[in-house]
Amino acid sequence: MRVATFLACFAGAAVGCLDGRDATIPASATPYWFPQPVDHFGSNNATWQQQYFVNATFYKPGGPIYVHTPGEQSLTTRFVDGTHPTDLAQTTNALVVAIEHRFFGKSNPIPDLSGSSLQYLTIENALEDF
Repeated sequence: MRVATFLACFAGAAVGCLDGRDATIPASATPYWFPQPVDHFGSNNATWQQQYFVNATFYKPGGPIYVHTPGEQSLTTRFVDGTHPTDLAQTTNALVVAIEHRFFGKSNPIPDLSGSSLQYLTIENALEDF
């Protein structure tokens, strides 16, 4: 599932996108996961779990969604609870989502960092993740 589709589910913009699953916005201190293809372009059809956190403390329906991608580091709750997007969320009734980059932290499409694994660490695949 692309992040845009996922966020639309929580914002209420897409009807039925969770296939009957509960669309309750999760607590910010809980890590959540969603499936991504190892290779968005077809040479490896396996999937892996990408980690994210959500802070809905200030969210009101119709408010914006701020997506924080911390880049090349491990994801922690700090990225939804103690950064500039969180400050903005308080004044704009926004939802804050932080999503971990592939091959960093706990979001590893393939468990090792060999050259054959890192062929999937491309700008194109990373962009498709988001």
